[in-house]
Amino acid sequence: MINISKLVTYFSQNLNNLSHAEKHIFYYIDSNLEKAKTQSLVSMAEENNVSTTTVVRMCNKLGLSAFSELKYILKNLDIDIIPKDDNYIDLIKDNINTSLSNLNLDNINILVNLIKDAKKVIIVSVGLSKPMGEYFSKLLMQANKGSFYIYESHIIDLIDKTADKDDLIIFISNSGETKTLLNVAEKLNYRHFKTAAIINSAGSSLSKLVTVPLDNYYKKSNFLGYDITPRSTLLLIIDIVFGIYMNKNTSNKKKDK
Repeated sequence: MINISKLVTYFSQNLNNLSHAEKHIFYYIDSNLEKAKTQSLVSMAEENNVSTTTVVRMCNKLGLSAFSELKYILKNLDIDIIPKDDNYIDLIKDNINTSLSNLNLDNINILVNLIKDAKKVIIVSVGLSKPMGEYFSKLLMQANKGSFYIYESHIIDLIDKTADKDDLIIFISNSGETKTLLNVAEKLNYRHFKTAAIINSAGSSLSKLVTVPLDNYYKKSNFLGYDITPRSTLLLIIDIVFGIYMNKNTSNKKKDK
């Protein structure tokens, strides 16, 4: 018998995004996992007395592109989707190659210019993404660019009141669905701050709220219900952005001389 708590663990980062009706559907699935595996979209909606749109909206808020993706996850939830030995190396290689193939160079150059023109760069990252925020911030500081990183929720909530309009706020996130980040990004967007995000997921809610989104494309992996998807693609994009920033800065200084 499948340990149904795996479903909650799998989507733990996104559950707070769900409305009451959407949570009702989610916990229905959690309590009726075997049945939900074979249900159609219409059948699931009818059994929960909601519209099919509500079910699809729940899927989107969970970070999924469609109901079919949810069905795939349900069918494989009892399988530890973790490559072994050389296969795991191949997974990381595949993630990196896919990310490089889908790089949005226009957005990277826009972000580099925003970094160059910013009074200071504020990097926001929480959870497992926190070390990457620190890494990016220290890279910029070594290049004499005013920068610091924030990871505490009560400070993140105050960014829109403490940051200057000449600052650039960069979010780093694995899912792009973390509620703390979405809340502050929405406030910053409303007040027309310059923002960017480096996200390990394409088409996330966070990417829709920032000035410049840099989305990665990856294959998700889990083990015993835990998300062990490699975050190496996030570091890859950070290194690329910083490398282009340094190259442009060096070129501009040579021209000035």
